[in-house]
Amino acid sequence: MKLSAATSLAWLIAAVALFAGSGASCQRPLAFSPFAAQGPPAPQILPEGATREQIIAAVNTNSSRVRSISATSASITIPDTINLPILTANIAAERPNHVRITAGTAITGQEMDLGSNDQLFWMWVRRNQPPAVYFCRHDQFANSAIRQMMPVEPAWLLSAIGMTEIDPAQVVDGPTPSSGGTVELRSIVPSVSGNLQRLTVIDARRAWVVGQYVYDPSGRTLLASAVAESHQYYPLEQVSLPQVISLKLPTAGLALKIDMGRVQINQLSGDPAQLWTMPAFDGYQKVDLGGAVPNTQLPGRPTAQLPPGPVIPAAYQPPPVSAYPTYTPPSFAR
Repeated sequence: MKLSAATSLAWLIAAVALFAGSGASCQRPLAFSPFAAQGPPAPQILPEGATREQIIAAVNTNSSRVRSISATSASITIPDTINLPILTANIAAERPNHVRITAGTAITGQEMDLGSNDQLFWMWVRRNQPPAVYFCRHDQFANSAIRQMMPVEPAWLLSAIGMTEIDPAQVVDGPTPSSGGTVELRSIVPSVSGNLQRLTVIDARRAWVVGQYVYDPSGRTLLASAVAESHQYYPLEQVSLPQVISLKLPTAGLALKIDMGRVQINQLSGDPAQLWTMPAFDGYQKVDLGGAVPNTQLPGRPTAQLPPGPVIPAAYQPPPVSAYPTYTPPSFAR
């Protein structure tokens, strides 16, 4: 597993946190249309009492139909604040480890650019201190200081937005019936941090992956979670994808919620040669964190504040989705 996008996710959360305390506010209510077309519901694809093999096969089949995801109208929210979109974002992902997230506001323009290609991953946040385009080669990540900012590997981010794959050889327990018509699978996942433990919560009828929880090797400390609060079914591709996703890194005290907006499956927007290329920004030097000497200053939380004003586009309109009941997982260690 190459180590890329998950570290960028930690930076993303830190950058987005700037907007939660900046005084940014919405001066226009969101437009919710009760007449928006719902589309066909997701089909039931698992029989009652499905076996472990059937559940894994259903999840992996759904994921295998997705080579890439492109979301050009995504929004990012900070829970426990105003609970409204504060950044608009473009999100692109492509197997096996390509990721690009750009985000900003209509007032201030682009505020961040995070990405990963086959060689390296990068992060640029306009208001970050010290100002720079930070990057790290995948093959240097395991021994770099930046790994301390992110305890899980990047495949977790791809999995969170719908490219979930379960290795049958890693599953050690389940399916175990749980609340809200779900079942749990428990896995041991090798990583550079040791054998992490993963709890995957799956809808017992539609094979939706509604919760993914990564624990430390002891199984008692939750390192990261991705909870799909709603799903959207795409009948043309016969694929279900999470629509609203809550991401948390408890050990770092970080959290955010992403509404994917309208998603294109297997149709990337833009030139791939540019999409997966690290950008250059005038006035920002490039800092290699993989080869950095000890005590090199790492990117920190942005300090500059944005002026107050509307940050939600007037045309924002959440698409219709299928909501899922809130699920609270137990500790992995029973």
